[in-house]
Amino acid sequence: MITRLPSKCLLLTLTIAGWAPAWSQVSVLTGQYDATRASANLSETFLTTSNVNTTQFGLLFTLPVDDYMYAQPLYVPQVQIAGVAHNVLYAATINNSVYAFDADSAGPPLWQGNLGPASVQNNSHDLPSCGILATPVIDLSSDTMYVIAQTEQSSKQSFSLHALDITSGAEKFGGPVTIKAIVKGTGSQSHSGVITFQAASELQRPALLLFNGTVYIGFARQNPEGTYPFHGWVLGYNAATLKQSYVLNTTPNGTEGGVWMSGRGPVADSQGFTFMTGNGDVGNSDIGESFARIGKSHSLLGLFTDPNWSTLNANDFDLGAGGPLLIPGTSLLLGGGKTGTVYLLSITSAGALQLVQTLQATPGCPSSNDASCAQIHSPAYWNRIGANPPLLYLWATNDVLKAFSFSGGLLSTSPVAQNTVLASNPGGGALAISANGSTAGTGILWATMSTTNASNTSVPGILRAFDASNVATELWNSNMNAADNLGNLAKFVVPVVVNGKVYMSTFSNQLAVYGLESASVRVAKAVHR
Repeated sequence: MITRLPSKCLLLTLTIAGWAPAWSQVSVLTGQYDATRASANLSETFLTTSNVNTTQFGLLFTLPVDDYMYAQPLYVPQVQIAGVAHNVLYAATINNSVYAFDADSAGPPLWQGNLGPASVQNNSHDLPSCGILATPVIDLSSDTMYVIAQTEQSSKQSFSLHALDITSGAEKFGGPVTIKAIVKGTGSQSHSGVITFQAASELQRPALLLFNGTVYIGFARQNPEGTYPFHGWVLGYNAATLKQSYVLNTTPNGTEGGVWMSGRGPVADSQGFTFMTGNGDVGNSDIGESFARIGKSHSLLGLFTDPNWSTLNANDFDLGAGGPLLIPGTSLLLGGGKTGTVYLLSITSAGALQLVQTLQATPGCPSSNDASCAQIHSPAYWNRIGANPPLLYLWATNDVLKAFSFSGGLLSTSPVAQNTVLASNPGGGALAISANGSTAGTGILWATMSTTNASNTSVPGILRAFDASNVATELWNSNMNAADNLGNLAKFVVPVVVNGKVYMSTFSNQLAVYGLESASVRVAKAVHR
């Protein structure tokens, strides 16, 4: 998350639609806000535990799009478009459409474009098509947004990397480029000792990572389990030239090892990045059910494999159903998946991954059916400073929202606060934090979830707000007033909270925008209460 500083000559303008200091705002440029994937905006000065309630906060407007949104919205303030500065909200759909909206008012897109005919999806997860699924990443140094689109023409599927100018949507750097890769190996899909990337069996779901001048892209299984053999892949492309610079197949001598992470992106610090893999072979250069640490020179520096990897594989209990979170300001990262076990790992100076703590944060899996597991998909972290320790938030499927404290380099062994609402499949609650640093009364834990099973169909979602200091206290939710209803849940997509507003992807062909309401709007909504 980067603060953009426009010209000092810009004047402060305050309106009901957008209460924002024009001279300094926060940007959200990647999935889960920044490369720590902590899903936190700690520079939010407008929304507080006092004003997020049914009388002051609610749905402001919606922005229509042409299909479902699996991608998280991105936000950049003061972008010059056609000679006018706008706070801009960027959105992408599974129909391969990309939009730039004024983030502070309802109206037509500032620009929009389509990146080709979306691929047909052949699985059971309620995807009418399979175009853009992953959250793009924006590079403010060049005003470029990097997007992966899956297309299908003449029954042939392919992936392409696009570099779009954020001011116009125009292609840059000679893009798009078609995603291709080969590695040496004897695993599934191998021919004469070579494995070729096959778009028809791959899914590009993790958020993109921009690190050290390279755009990194993860892949996992597209089709129903057992339909095709597949591999996990992580590919890197030079951000300035779009030339491929890195290829990793996670199971070159085996099979599977998908890099999915429920749409979360790899985490990165100054020396490297880390991702997680799901069900897959282990050993003989295969890294299923693992955390993998890649250095700046693209060497595999660290590897931590779940000690119970064979049991995970046998029961479809993917470790990589969740993604990693890098604890800000430390060399510690954590992650967990379907079994509800959180691993806290230390990154050594050499880049190795060492186990620090194992925490059974949820009830786990009472049966071999993975749908029964209290699965961890979307953690968030409030990096509080001072007398009160930082907090890690988890809302697993089949479990309640929990907050764990972090002190002395360890997580508390039991929750310091929790609520009583059970989250449903898939994914539990997708979480994000907004706060004005560590200031009391400003910390809000935001969550999107469903109360019915959304695994194989589109169902209504709920946006909830809790006091982040004590998540037993719910401040507001979108079902308290019929006029604030969210629409259908966008699976695994975290709320984007910035500049006094909350931006939500949906499966209702619209972006929902929430914020502080004017007195006249509150009066009009009162008839629905």
